[in-house]
Amino acid sequence: MQGKLHEMDATSLLQLIELGQRSGELFLETEQKNRFWIVSFEQGRCVYAAETEGGFKRLKDYLQRFNLGHLVEGQHVSMEPSADQTFPEHAFLIQLVDQRNLNEAQAKQIIQAMVEEVFFDIIGLNQGSFIFDDKTPVSTALLPMEVGSILKRVSARMTEWQKLKPRVLSPEQRPFISSQELLQQKLPQAAYDQLVRWINGTHSLRSIARFLCRDVVTVTKAIMPYVEQGILGIHDLEVSPRLMPSNTTGNRVVVCIDDSIVIQKSVENFLGGRGYQVHTIANPVKAIADLYKLMPDLILMDIAMPKMDGYELCAMIRKSGAFHKTPVVMLTGKDGFIDRVRARMAGATEYLTKPFGEQDLLAIVDKYVGSAEDSTVSSPSSSVTLS
Repeated sequence: MQGKLHEMDATSLLQLIELGQRSGELFLETEQKNRFWIVSFEQGRCVYAAETEGGFKRLKDYLQRFNLGHLVEGQHVSMEPSADQTFPEHAFLIQLVDQRNLNEAQAKQIIQAMVEEVFFDIIGLNQGSFIFDDKTPVSTALLPMEVGSILKRVSARMTEWQKLKPRVLSPEQRPFISSQELLQQKLPQAAYDQLVRWINGTHSLRSIARFLCRDVVTVTKAIMPYVEQGILGIHDLEVSPRLMPSNTTGNRVVVCIDDSIVIQKSVENFLGGRGYQVHTIANPVKAIADLYKLMPDLILMDIAMPKMDGYELCAMIRKSGAFHKTPVVMLTGKDGFIDRVRARMAGATEYLTKPFGEQDLLAIVDKYVGSAEDSTVSSPSSSVTLS
């Protein structure tokens, strides 16, 4: 199931998945701000949700309420998401429960807050694209939630949020103290100390809400009287394009989707030694989730794969604005006219016949993304290393 959000808004889509008792992952994107969300379902119930950028920053904020934020910093290296995890921060949360750093009730509280935060962001979407991928939902689902109940709570908050406009436009705006003297006169010492700790111009309204164990609407409404009196201020929202995570090496990112270990190793050997950042995916069904995390500069895709062939997968990702212009090179053992036509119709950019040599692959990769040596100037779609 896939389509445009102006044809079916996000709220209707969520309700449809619940009514159909569907299991899988819903991907939503809005081209306006270049944002992406993933919501996981099990038999129509929501088990997890995240924005594809900043998952561990969000988790760290929530862990602060239990004075456990240091665990995220201490485990930063081992927490880097891997290509086989759609929700690495969820896996880390389960790990904290298993290690008894966090109890199950606390983990459920965090998961519910995270899911409601994502619903708050997506229920107002009426522009963008969506794809629903039937696949196994996140493992060890701690808190399956009724979609209707979440929507009811979040919709009520959204109604209250709309009343705050135009004084406040986004949960990402950052409040600051204009007059500490006046604020101290207005508040008990304990409340003042807590407010000074978090409202310092560097934390967003949403982050402060996470720290205080409240939703962003409640927190924003609570501080608005002080804003109106000039005791607090709110920074204007910075107007700049929201970028996907940039890879730290600056190298071009190439993803190879092929169930053949031989082809995977060939691509890694041919390109990895030339400075390209190479990621291989064997399972085409889970490729969509991985592509959203990796945001490659070029995709190499086998045609003959189990469960979903390359034509179908290529056509599916071309529906997403995120990959609408990403070069896709189809790999096949056939070299017939009909195969080439089908590849073009599915949205493929180029066609490469197997077996291919190192120079054949380098020529086609250089053609569409430039040589690895040129990548000191980072591509807009460059990505963080996830493997």
